[in-house]
Amino acid sequence: MPIRPVERPMARPPTPDAEPVLSDLADRGYETTRLPGTDQPAAVATGGDPPNAVTDRPFSVEPLAAATPLGLVAPLAAAGADRRATLLVADPGTAADARDILTDPFLRRPDVEGSRAFYAIPDRIRLTDDTYAAVAADGPLRWREEPATPGVTGDGGDAPRLLLEGDDETLAALPSVDALACPGPDPDAFPYRYARAADKRIHVSDRDGEIGSLSGITAMKSDGYRPVPLPLVPEHHVRANGHLARRWAIAVVDDGDVSYVTDRS
Repeated sequence: MPIRPVERPMARPPTPDAEPVLSDLADRGYETTRLPGTDQPAAVATGGDPPNAVTDRPFSVEPLAAATPLGLVAPLAAAGADRRATLLVADPGTAADARDILTDPFLRRPDVEGSRAFYAIPDRIRLTDDTYAAVAADGPLRWREEPATPGVTGDGGDAPRLLLEGDDETLAALPSVDALACPGPDPDAFPYRYARAADKRIHVSDRDGEIGSLSGITAMKSDGYRPVPLPLVPEHHVRANGHLARRWAIAVVDDGDVSYVTDRS
């Protein structure tokens, strides 16, 4: 039997230094205040001349080590809740990745057949019976809304269905993105579900009942069953002052030089 190589965790990219950006903001007339604690932005900048006139609101200054949809929506939502816009600090490569995620469509994959498509994030989908959604699929999983029906506005309960696709078929269909909200979808919404029981094993069920138990998630995946990742629906994360979440800017730090990128540049 061939020896399987050991998978080593990838090195975490370094968090960029915000000091060159804070200095540049001071030159632009901003008053910058460092904030303590890991649950706060690195600093808040108020007043001053905003890059590309993106906004006159204060900025939450957020160093960005890597650009992922979930890693971006969290600081944007937090800043919006505090009635601030967000200034991300990044190296050139990370800045380019962030801009791709944040420009139209904002925090979403490009539309498919005129309907919204979504990024998948590591969170799992908890069902109303306290199990988690699973599928049996080999290829990539994709979340998108069903194409809009002519004459249907999306108001009054006629929102488009949310589809999970993989292996060239529809694996699950929910009434709308709001079906993901608490208490979550019913177990029958997905072909499979799983949960860890008192025996510490992962028990997998289909719509008719339990079909087996495995030692853990890795063994479950090896057996062909995959946890379903949650789609990132922007309005489920950015709940307050969404207009400010869209007034983002990226301070690109390259060998100590600072430049700015917005959705207008």
